Amino acid sequence: MRLPDMIRQAHLLRPNSFPNSHSLAIVCYAEALKDIPDSFWETAKAAYLIDHNPAVHDFFEKPNSDSSLRLPLHPLTALKENYSCDVAFFHPHYTYSLLVAPALRLLPLGIESFYNCIPIPHNVGITTTHIPDYFTSNQESLEYTFQSLQDDKSKRIFASRIRAIETGNIGYVELSEYPEYFHPEVQPSNEDIVIDGGVSANIRPQIMFSKAVGKKGRIFGFEPDPVGLCEANDQLEKSQANENYKLIPLGLWDKKDTLFFELNGQGTHVDTTQNAHSVRCDVVSIDEFVSSSRIKKVDFIKLDVEGAEANVLKGALKTISKFKPKLAISIYHEPQDLYYLPKLIHEIEKQYKFFLGQHHATLHETILYAKPCP
Repeated sequence: MRLPDMIRQAHLLRPNSFPNSHSLAIVCYAEALKDIPDSFWETAKAAYLIDHNPAVHDFFEKPNSDSSLRLPLHPLTALKENYSCDVAFFHPHYTYSLLVAPALRLLPLGIESFYNCIPIPHNVGITTTHIPDYFTSNQESLEYTFQSLQDDKSKRIFASRIRAIETGNIGYVELSEYPEYFHPEVQPSNEDIVIDGGVSANIRPQIMFSKAVGKKGRIFGFEPDPVGLCEANDQLEKSQANENYKLIPLGLWDKKDTLFFELNGQGTHVDTTQNAHSVRCDVVSIDEFVSSSRIKKVDFIKLDVEGAEANVLKGALKTISKFKPKLAISIYHEPQDLYYLPKLIHEIEKQYKFFLGQHHATLHETILYAKPCP
């Protein structure tokens, strides 16, 4: 199917609206029960709690009601056997985690489509970016990436993401079913040497990398934020993943240098304006690090470096050309990343096959997986 047709046919999987349903299954957290709208009570069959506690939750009575309406409460997993209800996630307030969590929890139950009844802000950063004419303005470059993708799932994710950007409606975004950085054909494996660009206090990927490469593998993790580095180091020590994981207090760039970073937790990034929140951090290129450390091979490179991916790839020319490592590259920080970074990788090394993964129900966590051709 052509890319324009696939964009037009992308499914609205998570409409941000209240359902007109005769049989409703409400998904929520326990704290949201008291705020369930009156219209939901008329058709709701039960509430399925993400944080269900069987010792506490059984029924919930409608507040300030003379009718003694009671809503049965079930664990979220019980939805797997429910085929007769429309599913709606409800919460009266917005946070990013509340936006992301329901889709990640429901997808393993086989539920990809549901109503998203949460006040999502419009056109806020890359969470809900709205760029009309994004496709027509960049069609040739987007077509290049589309034609380079190896499977239909990757192409559908790509098209759904373009539709989401064009409309400003993230409900179009189609999700991947495998863990982030672990595409079935592109992931670290036993005895691999891994370059891990971008580490935070959320070290779940790092623990998975550590287990995947085993005792004979080695992981070099780069993080310029001293606070994030310390938090990650503490977590790694507790998990005992630090036996094959080495944290390095440097940022990755296209050359050895000293730059200013604005420290913002998982959003730490290079600051070109050098404001009051900036700190000086040393950076290094992958090529320089591999050479100076006398690393004999590199099998896997993961980059989530808050918009610096292009610079870091340019500083890894020799490493990529020589070792042809598997790549897992974030392509969501800037709108042009979706088409510029795949083309840049092919300019460095043409013999790569591309797959696309989407790991949050937003425009975040879009990963380009690159597999070297035999």
